[in-house]
Amino acid sequence: MLRQSEDTMKYLEEPIMRPPQEAASLLVRATRGCTYNDCLFCYVSRGFAFMAASLEHFEQEIIAKKPFFPENTPVYLTGSNPFALPAAKLKEYLAVLRKHFPHFSRVSMQSRIDDITAKSDEELTELYSLGLSHIYTGTENGNDAVLKLMNKGHSAADTVEQLLRLDAAGISYTAFYILGMGGKGMGLASGEATARMFNQVHPKLITTTGMTLFEGTPVAEMAKHGEFVEASEREKIEELQIFLKTLTVDTFYDGVHYLNPLNYRFANGDTAKKAQVLADIDETLRTSSDAELELMVSRRQMVSL
Repeated sequence: MLRQSEDTMKYLEEPIMRPPQEAASLLVRATRGCTYNDCLFCYVSRGFAFMAASLEHFEQEIIAKKPFFPENTPVYLTGSNPFALPAAKLKEYLAVLRKHFPHFSRVSMQSRIDDITAKSDEELTELYSLGLSHIYTGTENGNDAVLKLMNKGHSAADTVEQLLRLDAAGISYTAFYILGMGGKGMGLASGEATARMFNQVHPKLITTTGMTLFEGTPVAEMAKHGEFVEASEREKIEELQIFLKTLTVDTFYDGVHYLNPLNYRFANGDTAKKAQVLADIDETLRTSSDAELELMVSRRQMVSL
């Protein structure tokens, strides 16, 4: 057995996380930590400096897992934003994957908006041709005031510009949206602004979570000092309602997540299903007390993993 170096052990320290949609995928560790790590709400990579897997370690993990996955497996490269790596490094990873899984169905990974900015149009097109066909983008919100409040490091206009570049390269993407990210009183403006932002691009899927103040994050400290006031569950649901009413793009909405107060999954083009969902939201808001809505998600009992 090969001996693990100190750098390897550091690289393996961070727990592996993946989107729910990647449950059946081959998970391969590509990076640890986040190149930015300054979003005030995020708890995922705090305490972990950014580090990329060596090609040797990357290949060793693939070889170890190879017997357990079909030849056409989808592949998910783990880490908070592996797409921050230079295109040359990503091409090396893709070549190793193709060597051991010549018929993999796709490769996906997480990306910040500025990670896309750093790649040329030619690099995006080449990465797509090599099998990198899906990106999970940390869009989070379409309201610039909220993005600035949470120190996301990009604007809604930046999001539109970079996602259109992914469209042009053929790379599909899942967009994330955090309900309640702006705090109390910002829900309706955020829902409308976020829908209008997504209406300008072509997300394959939009997935939501509800803003949760995990211990140890800057926003949790802000809340303790009265610098941030959480949106209620009612406000989060109202934000979702105006978002869905305003959303017109042909996409799939996947809101089945434990941090959401309400869970729905439907194609936005399915007008009958969407009408049913909006009617259900309206009924929930009309018939449930604030106290009942607060019990839908036990945020106070949650801890980061």
